[in-house]
Amino acid sequence: MHTTAGEATATGGSFRRNLKLRHLVAFGLAYLAPTVVFNYYGIATTATGGMMALAYLVTMTAMFFTAFSYAQMVKAYPIAGSAYTYVQRSVNRWLGFGTGWVLLLDYLLLPMICYLLFAVYMNEYVPDVPVWVWVVAAAAFGATINIVGARVSGRLNVIVVSLQIVFCLFLVGLIVAFVVGRDGASGLFVPQALLDVARFDSGGVLWAASILAVSFLGFDAVSTLAEEAEQPRTNVPRAVLIVCLGAGAAFAVISYFLQLAWPTAYVDLVDPDTGIFELLQRLGGDALGLVFFVTDQSATILAAMAAIAAVSRLLYTMGRDRILPQPVFGRLSRRFGTPVTNILITSAIALTAIFYADDLFGAASLTSFGAITGFIMVNVAVISHYFIRGRRRAGWDLVRFLVLPAIGIVINVVLWAGIDTPAKLLGLGWLAVGVIYLAVISRGFRVYPTPIREDDSIEGDGEVSPQAATAAPDRSSL
Repeated sequence: MHTTAGEATATGGSFRRNLKLRHLVAFGLAYLAPTVVFNYYGIATTATGGMMALAYLVTMTAMFFTAFSYAQMVKAYPIAGSAYTYVQRSVNRWLGFGTGWVLLLDYLLLPMICYLLFAVYMNEYVPDVPVWVWVVAAAAFGATINIVGARVSGRLNVIVVSLQIVFCLFLVGLIVAFVVGRDGASGLFVPQALLDVARFDSGGVLWAASILAVSFLGFDAVSTLAEEAEQPRTNVPRAVLIVCLGAGAAFAVISYFLQLAWPTAYVDLVDPDTGIFELLQRLGGDALGLVFFVTDQSATILAAMAAIAAVSRLLYTMGRDRILPQPVFGRLSRRFGTPVTNILITSAIALTAIFYADDLFGAASLTSFGAITGFIMVNVAVISHYFIRGRRRAGWDLVRFLVLPAIGIVINVVLWAGIDTPAKLLGLGWLAVGVIYLAVISRGFRVYPTPIREDDSIEGDGEVSPQAATAAPDRSSL
């Protein structure tokens, strides 16, 4: 990536543009982790009354509109700041800060969720070692790999994601054999496994959907690698949609088969937090549980590493813009080309997983608050950037720059309403802290901090500066 002399001095280095489409897709899948569908099996099945597949379809629909909006915005602003940058430069600088600040709540806590899941499952198998020890060990490993760089973790992503996909296919095949042996071939076609009108609870499905939104955060994370991707305006949008739709379809199908395997799990599970182990015990005994354990634990660690990579780049962009203290957050290591300080800070924050050891629901709900709020604002940014400022209002432009993002806003508002009240209060409290912080650094909202690279351009596939993109929105289509 092109870096001015002033920026190099201010930030200490530059990102290395060496990620291809396959690396971006692997990163997104590693971030969301295909086996995450099993991690949320217990809580989602219980909340929906056995209609987890329906909750995933609802979530995928909501996420598609938002993923489409991300794909449009990254073509205008191929910058590591993701939603923070999109809203800041397309809507309003002050709202941009608010979006970035709320997304920090999501991105900072998501590694915590990953480490918590890892630690809870490890404690299940090795009860003599407390949860907090596993959390610390995982955080130390994740920080080390991230400091070395995205290329190293990218190789691990391809291997572990492939293993997860193989396990998912194997388990679906096992369930098919199990169901056919129990109920015959007709047992594979049960409409109630998707929607049972008699016990449908819209509140439970929406609540589960708001939690499951975390499962889709891989497509959002891909956009944070825009400054490290080759041909970002082409490859990043494609990766965003591939990750969102591919993962959503797979999650829904897998959830359907899980319901077929144990139709009454939503009332029979002893411990929803580790409910998948109860199901695997019924299907294949301890051996199947062990195979899942090894595969999923590897995936969980890589998901945490990807989350740390994403949030460290968001913090870097906000530091580079001087909205956060630049000497701390706006620097890259000259040796590794990564924001080392940010990685260490976010890894330390992830250690708060220790305090959520008995409350996976609360941790996931708080993470969803930041994610869904950010999603709403990205859809707003599309309308502002293309439809209002760019006057893209004819034919297909009307659909993709107004209708689709408007639908995304509505769906995400509904999902936001389904988040637990305590999580909303904590999230709004975090936002209030951000407003106070912004008031202080802007001298009472009078002077917005000046970015280091306000007029800098980004090279890679002929991109113009963000300011030029604002004046002449990109007219390419997917």
